[in-house]
Amino acid sequence: AARDRFYVVDHLGLVTATRTDVEPHKLPYVRRGLGKEFPSLLEVVTHVKPTALVGLTGCASVFTEAVVKAVADCNKKPIIFALSNPTSKAECTATQAYTWTEGRCIFASGS
Repeated sequence: AARDRFYVVDHLGLVTATRTDVEPHKLPYVRRGLGKEFPSLLEVVTHVKPTALVGLTGCASVFTEAVVKAVADCNKKPIIFALSNPTSKAECTATQAYTWTEGRCIFASGS
């Protein structure tokens, strides 16, 4: 299923079945059987090697240089969607994404 391709990360890390604090609206996206917790976005990206990052957090700068470079390391054309509004709350800027991926990313923003 398409849902199996999404890894949902919140302020406490990857949403997993072993966490006791998962909010009800996140339950359809919990991950099972990973054998460990992934408390940071960078750890999730390093483990999963995603094609895309989709930011819906409203938390400015959560797509750090290390996170974006980790996605770029495993993708020829990494997809970086920093969709939070207003721009001051975007996960990263277009300039950052293009710089950190050496111009290779496909970028979209919410503004």
